[in-house]
Amino acid sequence: MSAILDVPATREPAAVPTAPPTPPPATAPATAPAEPATAASAQASPPRAAPVKVKPSRQHLVARLVLLLVIVLIGALLLMALRPKPVAVDVAVATTAPMRVTVDADAVTRVRQPFMITAPVGGLVERLSAREGDEVQRGQALATISTPPLHSTERRAAAARVDAARAGALQFDMQLSQAELALAQALRDQSRARQLLQAGALAERDEELAALTVASRRAELGTVRAQQRVAVAELAQARAALDAAVEEPSAATIVRAPSGGRVLSVPERSARVVAAGTPLLQLGDPGALEVAADVLSSDAAAVRPGQRVILRGWGGPTLDGVVRVVEPSARTRLSALGVEEQRLNVIIDPVSPPSALGDGYRLDASIVVWEARALSVPAGALVRDGDTWQVFVLRDGRAVRSRVMIGHVGSGAAEVLAGLRPGDRVVLLPPDQLRDGARVRASR
Repeated sequence: MSAILDVPATREPAAVPTAPPTPPPATAPATAPAEPATAASAQASPPRAAPVKVKPSRQHLVARLVLLLVIVLIGALLLMALRPKPVAVDVAVATTAPMRVTVDADAVTRVRQPFMITAPVGGLVERLSAREGDEVQRGQALATISTPPLHSTERRAAAARVDAARAGALQFDMQLSQAELALAQALRDQSRARQLLQAGALAERDEELAALTVASRRAELGTVRAQQRVAVAELAQARAALDAAVEEPSAATIVRAPSGGRVLSVPERSARVVAAGTPLLQLGDPGALEVAADVLSSDAAAVRPGQRVILRGWGGPTLDGVVRVVEPSARTRLSALGVEEQRLNVIIDPVSPPSALGDGYRLDASIVVWEARALSVPAGALVRDGDTWQVFVLRDGRAVRSRVMIGHVGSGAAEVLAGLRPGDRVVLLPPDQLRDGARVRASR
């Protein structure tokens, strides 16, 4: 019986499978000898309950999502607040278009060759009837001078004035010959220019300059002829004065107009006693006008005869002209700021001046020293960096500093030789706070 009682004791470890279904570790075969102790401990302690997972509710998920969105929104607002604001700038576009460089100056019109009528003899001049602006014809009586009997010394002086008038007439004869030769040479140059233009060996501008030269030479020839007539008239007046002094001591001398024109000025219209050579009035041909432009000597270095001139600001339409003479000597003049400046006159011949344009009219003259079709930007977009020029180019909303090569500069524009392409947008008058790569906002 004792054997029977011992059987259950020996089979007690077989109750291990009835323990809670806890899977054995992967090293169960290696720990097999300790299995009885494990079974005993499992039988001694109650089994542990499995952890219960609590799922979050829908309200909790919505609250977390709202909190996350609020945090993101606050971060974005802080980022936008701390981010530098774009700089407002004016923008210009680099374009390829006709460009010109001019020398701008104040100018005034004047009669090319005014005639100052003077008293050929001394005596009592009667009151003058001519007024400023009156038209006079050649040979028209302008003044009457009553001469008293002359002494022998005055007769010799009258004879000397005859000799001087004769020499002046001979001088104008020589100038007339020179003017005729100059016109003939200009006509030959124009003919050659037309032949070269037809052959394609000359630009149209050169042929136009040759035509303008011919017109200028013709005008000069007309002026010299008028001066010659004046000299002949003065010779006749001097001879008349001499004849009056010898033959008719109390005769009156009549002063006549040497050429047709308009009365420009009358110094004194009242009757008075005058000496020989006293100015009586000034005549001129309003159609033979020239323009004198007051130019700085530094700007005049780029001015050449034959250059085109644009005349405006006189109260009528824009006129064209051509540079005839650049005076060789300059004069000192005080500017409006009290600075001494060296200035000189550039004489311009207007092309087909209208009859409304008179003597002493003020104009704005722009002498074209260079013109071509080129890529250009406003001069206000340039930034000086040592010996080079730079501009701010707009790229993807940012101002990128770029180096450019500049050619001619004038009339508020600068020729760009390298560094930009047509259509590039540049910052106009860059502000001091603008930096390379800064965000910008174009105001126009």
